[in-house]
Amino acid sequence: MSTAFAMWSGGKDSHYALHRALQAGMECELLVTFIDEETDLVMSHRLPPELIEEQARLVGIPLLKVRATYATYERVLRNTLYDIRSDGITRGIFGDIYLREHRDWFESIVADFSIRALFPLWGIPTALLIEEQRKTMKSIIIQIERRISESYLGREISNEFIEYLGEQGLDPCGESGEYHTFVCRSPLMDGEIVLTHAERRATTQSVGLEIDFWKVERPTRRAV
Repeated sequence: MSTAFAMWSGGKDSHYALHRALQAGMECELLVTFIDEETDLVMSHRLPPELIEEQARLVGIPLLKVRATYATYERVLRNTLYDIRSDGITRGIFGDIYLREHRDWFESIVADFSIRALFPLWGIPTALLIEEQRKTMKSIIIQIERRISESYLGREISNEFIEYLGEQGLDPCGESGEYHTFVCRSPLMDGEIVLTHAERRATTQSVGLEIDFWKVERPTRRAV
């Protein structure tokens, strides 16, 4: 059977894409996340590397952390894909939903290494997808664009939040970066990550959380 790697941000879409791929029978050997060399945070969601390592341990799949800058991202990605393909991995799992340009870019690059890109979330209506994700996982909103109310920062995705996005004319899944999440609990994880402390971080474009403390709560197992 072909094995895969998964592009991994720690957020709901990469997480749910992996979940659906595994349900479909795919085997995943590696999670790949990019660390911004300038900030030492996860490039996509500005998470501390230690937090995404904790998440990967609970998922039970090895995590490859790749350091790059936005200027070197494509070159470093290509080097990483070369190494991955050399290890016999022939599939890549991506969390894109409907942005054709983004999908085409990934498909083109991985094809250069005889790797097939898989998009388990592609084409699912976003109103349906966000409900599936809410029922399956606990996702905390860790970054929002300035046009979204800051009151939702640090909260779990809720019906109230989804309705609010609809009233603002925004996509419920935030596919264009309207907001980012971190998955604290899912069927893939052997325990829940509880975020215990974070500082507010603001830029002219967005407001986010600088997460610095958390704990893991594991399910209580009854004695037989």
